[in-house]
Amino acid sequence: MELFLTHACNLHCTYCYNGAPFARAMPQDVMERAVDLAFREGAGPVDIAFFGGEPLLAFDSIVAAVERCDAASRDTGRPVRYRMTTNGTLLSGMRADFVVGRRFRVAISLDGPADVHDRARPFAGGSGSHAVVVANLRALLPRMPDLPVITVVGPSQAARVRACFDHVTSLGVRRHHLALDYNAAWDDAAVAALAISLGEVADAVADTYRAGRPVSVPILDAKIARHVLHRLVRITRCACGRGQFVVAPSGRMYPCDRMVGADDGTGCVIGHIDTGFDSAARARFLGCHDGTPVRCRTCAIAHRCSFGGSCIRWALTGRIDAFPEGLCRLEEVLIAAADRLAEPLFAEGNATFRRRFYGSPDALSALACRGLDPDGLFDETDRAGEGPANLVTS
Repeated sequence: MELFLTHACNLHCTYCYNGAPFARAMPQDVMERAVDLAFREGAGPVDIAFFGGEPLLAFDSIVAAVERCDAASRDTGRPVRYRMTTNGTLLSGMRADFVVGRRFRVAISLDGPADVHDRARPFAGGSGSHAVVVANLRALLPRMPDLPVITVVGPSQAARVRACFDHVTSLGVRRHHLALDYNAAWDDAAVAALAISLGEVADAVADTYRAGRPVSVPILDAKIARHVLHRLVRITRCACGRGQFVVAPSGRMYPCDRMVGADDGTGCVIGHIDTGFDSAARARFLGCHDGTPVRCRTCAIAHRCSFGGSCIRWALTGRIDAFPEGLCRLEEVLIAAADRLAEPLFAEGNATFRRRFYGSPDALSALACRGLDPDGLFDETDRAGEGPANLVTS
């Protein structure tokens, strides 16, 4: 469950999909009822995520929510894990100590060098935020070495993705989430520039594998994983609306944080904390979310495609059953870059790459379904190494 703690933000990002920030925070009683609902739903571990706006503007609410979750965990015997997505400007001092001490999984946004980042992510007053984010990131990485960084890529910086990637990885980041700005207008020139730049990123990532310190780029990893798992193996979409949902300040429940918007009730609402899930609304959403668009069913690479994702289709069309024009071009560029990363590493027999993408139970099962013997992919040294990382499939 994700708690959308506040619509307020101290940045004015040019591409923000939540619109202009406004002062609406989640009331204490809404937070408490949301936490109670999370522990009533399902079984096993409970993941609690904090989002906004900028969630650290509501730091007191985060502390209160964690205290309530810890108590519920003790009462129910269900483990609880915490996540947060933040712009990084406030993640220092006692706030940093708290998230490290509570073993949060934190993602920080950093768009690249100062000239790129500050143009897209200025403070509300207009000054750049790059220096503050980098300082906080440098201080946090020794304490959270697996911390991921989110870099938003739009048409204006499509030709500079490699420079942005190099800047972020130079700081010691090993998990680099490149996030395409699907709300932007991607013309032919921007798509062509993106294809070249992502190819350069693929080459750089391949070199990190060869050096024995691989960098993870989930937007490419997912395409590689879907190729390994293949169309014969059912690949689920992301968990939004199913095992994942968002509670907004009003108490309304949405499948994804990208669908909250102004939280005025006009969005893709699937329930309310007072009444629980709306089974009919949830079923309608999942019917569209899990399905393959008609136009895509005969496509040779449909099994590797995200179909834009329900959140993206909603943002671009106001519907989850409509397929925006232009998304195919971006998917093709991502798949081409993923193949440019994977093909030489596979051919070279890179042990880390093969173990990571072909060594998991899901991958071995997929190969067996296709009548392929995976034993030839590994030698005894490979099999004696550390266990394979989980495949990223959504």
